[in-house]
This record gives sequence, structure tokens and C-alpha cells, in this order.
Amino acid sequence: MPLTTGPASHDPVRDFPELAPYARTTVRLHPRRGTPGPRGSHIGGPLWWPACEPWPHCADHKDVNGRPEEPCPLVAVAQFTAAEFPEIRFPEGTDLVQVLWCPEWHDQPHPEGWGQACRLFWRREADVTDPLTARPDPEDHWDYDWDMIPRACVLHPERLTEYPWHEELPVGLAERHTAWLEERSLPDDVSAVPGWKLGGSMNWSVTDMPLALECSQCGAPLELFLQCDTYEYALGGWGEDGAPHRFWPLEERHLEPGSEEWAAAREPTGMSVGRGSHAGVFVCSADPCHPAPFFSQ
Repeated sequence: MPLTTGPASHDPVRDFPELAPYARTTVRLHPRRGTPGPRGSHIGGPLWWPACEPWPHCADHKDVNGRPEEPCPLVAVAQFTAAEFPEIRFPEGTDLVQVLWCPEWHDQPHPEGWGQACRLFWRREADVTDPLTARPDPEDHWDYDWDMIPRACVLHPERLTEYPWHEELPVGLAERHTAWLEERSLPDDVSAVPGWKLGGSMNWSVTDMPLALECSQCGAPLELFLQCDTYEYALGGWGEDGAPHRFWPLEERHLEPGSEEWAAAREPTGMSVGRGSHAGVFVCSADPCHPAPFFSQ
């Protein structure tokens, strides 16, 4: 079943043409709990992983006395194919990307984010002729930190046009747009789309945007690859004006707020990112094979 975002409060191209050159396409993933197979695109669930390739581990763990602990296996977060997501800039010779991370917080300074604890694996699907049948079970290794282990979800991708977070815009332009919205009592529901998505812009309202979003390996600008979010839309499903929240899918507005079905749609992955906020996996704009930093809000 397709899932559709509601109409925006205004059309920037028509009502505020200065924003038109900054329009971006983002892919709202609409994850919903399910049982994905190992070959397709999904959040959580099994990966199309070669049996001959060792499962990656994180060795940066210490006990209460500061002594190194045994390495722990990374957690499967997402998998995307070129066939389903041509928007992804796949390195030559690859058509499959897999995202894994360590669910334990790694306190590193920006711009490294989680550094090597969050890793992207780019591969060619056809090269996996003997797939792994049993990946490490998180329950065998993680007694806590379940907030960052996603439930298995199937995807219902939807392409949307969005506009950058105001810190990415020229100062004068961002101020004029904000004033324009305030004069008309309109919400800014066209910038930095919430929820799980590929590409686009991230909301930096908690920490402010880092002064330099640059690749730690080559210095090229970083770009948002994957946004992961605790919630797909606002609490209760209603906006400040009392109308249904734009990002509450039209096909699910029959769900009763507070019900089990509604909660599963609003919090499909069961993750609590950044204490109920969101985060982004970024890639180098020059070479997506460079380390992928992770920024949490």
C-alpha cells in the first residue's frame, strides 16, 4: 500500500520564489513493521551478506574500570538497492549498500560523529553467491542500548520536494522566509522533512548545524545520506493549528491516536534516537566510500 504525505501549507515556488533554486528531492521511506527478505531494501532485518566475509565488530568498548572488553558485532540498520533507489550515488560497480552501526554511544568530537562505529558497505548484489544465513543476534551481545537497534521494517518510498534547514540558506533569505511565514501564521512544513528518509536536509534545531560539515579524510563537503528518526510525525497526529499533521500519511488517518496500530505507524522502528529526536548518516560528496559520520540531535 502506498503511503502519501499530505499537502504543504504553501508552495514556496509560487509564494516565495527566492527558495526555488534550493529545492531538493528527498525520499521519505515510510518504514512499517514487517518481514523483509534478505535481498531487497529495508530497515532492520536480514542483509544480503556474503558468508565468506566476517561480520564487522566494534572493538571500542571498556568495562567500568576502563579495561577493554571483547569486540561486539555491529547491528544491521538498513539495506538499499540501486534498482529501488536510483537517487543514491552508488560507487562504480556497486548496486547495493548496507548500513551497520554500534548501538552504544561513542562520544567523539564533530565532524567524526560516531566515526567507524557507523559503517557503510557498498557491494555488487550479484557477487553474493553464498549469502550468510544467520547473522549475530543482538540479544546475545547487547544487554542494553536497545534504543538504537531497529525493528525489521518494509519500506513504502515516496519522493518529496523539500527545502534546506534555515542554517544552510543565505542569512537574508532564511530570515525573509521565516518572516513571511509568521505574517501568514503558516508552519514551515516544507523544510527538512522528518522521519526516515534518504537525502535532503536535516533539522539542526537541538545543536545548531556544525560550522564545517566536511569529510574527515579528504575535506570535501558532507551530504545527508540517511536520516533516522524516532517519530514519523508529531505527537497526536495533529499540528499546532488543530489540523492533521502534514506528515501523518493520508492512508493512515483513520488510526486512532494512542492506539497500538497508530503507535506502530508513528514509531515503526521502535528506536529512540537522541532521546526521542533524530540523527543522520552523512557521506562524503567526493567519495561515498570514505568514513560515514553520524550526527545525532
